[in-house]
Amino acid sequence: MFVEGEVEISVKDATAVLRDDHDKKLWLQGAFKDMSCYRISGLADIATRKFKATVALKLDDRPPEERDAILRSRNNPMELRRFMERMFVGKGAIKCTSDPKIKET
Repeated sequence: MFVEGEVEISVKDATAVLRDDHDKKLWLQGAFKDMSCYRISGLADIATRKFKATVALKLDDRPPEERDAILRSRNNPMELRRFMERMFVGKGAIKCTSDPKIKET
């Protein structure tokens, strides 16, 4: 199971801005806690230090209590947004631009 949603990232890591799309995807994948980012699609530059993408974060590796809480809040987009934003640990800021959804595998 995954939490999937569109995000906008403001980058404070100068090296991420200078990279090509493949390297940006690798940077973005590493910018999430515990390598939880499973899939990245729709990567697009918005401005010099800003890009957007659709990301899917794995739930399988989360502690059982946290995973169960997320699954219970499957109809609560605010909780799913908080989860996605909390999982981001990269140099920059993240904002969900759409309501995340739980996707089955």
